[in-house]
Amino acid sequence: MNETINITPTSVTTNGNDPRPVKIQYGNVKMQLPRLDDSNALPIELLTAGLNVIAHGWNNLTQDEQIGVLAVFIAYLQREYPLLGRELDKSGDKIGDLGQIIQAWGDYKDTDPKA
Repeated sequence: MNETINITPTSVTTNGNDPRPVKIQYGNVKMQLPRLDDSNALPIELLTAGLNVIAHGWNNLTQDEQIGVLAVFIAYLQREYPLLGRELDKSGDKIGDLGQIIQAWGDYKDTDPKA
């Protein structure tokens, strides 16, 4: 097959919805994060890590795989919120606090009654 197949990416539209509706504050850092179930706003690295968890189930991942998924989430949070590292340095349990941030992010429920 010598023909090039051109695929046009779909456009990004929010339809008036907030693409980052998950608001979490950790210390002095106010984060606005995309919903983890919204592939429209979710960065590809988080989508990839999330699909791995969905495909296998968190408890079925090896410890190395779980650490890899957490590393992706931490890298994303550090990239988006560089001051998060300073706030985490004040913590006595950085891993525990990161776990709470990720848990709160994952537990987000849309409270809009129209949805």
